[in-house]
Amino acid sequence: MLAIAAGVGWGLLAPFSKLMFGIDAGGARFDAESLTVARAVWPLPLFALIAYLARPRGVAPTRANLAAFAFAAVLVGFGLNFLYQLALERTSAAHVVLLQGVAPLCLAAVDALVFRKPLDGPRRLALGLGLAGIVCISLARSGAGASLAGDAIMAVWIAVFAAYSIVTRRLTAIYSPFFVIAVAWGGGFALVAASGAGLIPFALQHTLASPELALLVIAGIGITSAIAAPIAHAASVRLSGMTIATAGSQYGAIATGLLLSYLLLDETLVPLTVAGAILLLLGLACTLLPARAAA
Repeated sequence: MLAIAAGVGWGLLAPFSKLMFGIDAGGARFDAESLTVARAVWPLPLFALIAYLARPRGVAPTRANLAAFAFAAVLVGFGLNFLYQLALERTSAAHVVLLQGVAPLCLAAVDALVFRKPLDGPRRLALGLGLAGIVCISLARSGAGASLAGDAIMAVWIAVFAAYSIVTRRLTAIYSPFFVIAVAWGGGFALVAASGAGLIPFALQHTLASPELALLVIAGIGITSAIAAPIAHAASVRLSGMTIATAGSQYGAIATGLLLSYLLLDETLVPLTVAGAILLLLGLACTLLPARAAA
């Protein structure tokens, strides 16, 4: 349930962000850079509070753990946060959501290459189905702004997510998920805010330009997708393992993102996109087979 909850939170990000790109308030609109900064600035006080309340007591951090936290912060701020918005500017929300679902398959490949974990039959089948799904999704054109450039950016985002998941797995084995997420995401957002300091006045002013924008930025892509969803995912990783947590969260993200893309953005799925989605979902299902058999 925690994994699905994380997926629902992450599934809000693409359609809500795409919606905000189209809202004109006082002759100004969000773009990828300013929305990235806005998403980073608003949750920072909550991240600081969570980190303080969940801080480990009597455990001195090692240099290796400090380096892991710093690496996770860079991945979050400039990878998971900025690259996602950049991809959304260049392709449809439906494509972003579907390609986001490739993350568990990429993680399985990284485990095999980096940690020398052999791929069993279901995992090999999952990767094959996932690759076929990526080809279908990337070649599809829905008339809703889909492009190969945006899809390519999402490919980089997927690799970043795999690296982030590996670092998170290590840190949550030592510290509480609340502390790990607060430091990693809070640190990443602080880096974004510092590097984009010139955009902060616009980001704050534009967020408060209308109640609709304030709700979408602060509650939708701030608290829900940047705080609640990562904490739920980290807790799920600790309780059920990386494969189940990541696959379950992506099922939730795909379902939520596609539904809202249709309802809020009037995006349609052409047959090739539907075929890619089916192949991707089958690939995700295959990643769960070994865990279910072991249970």
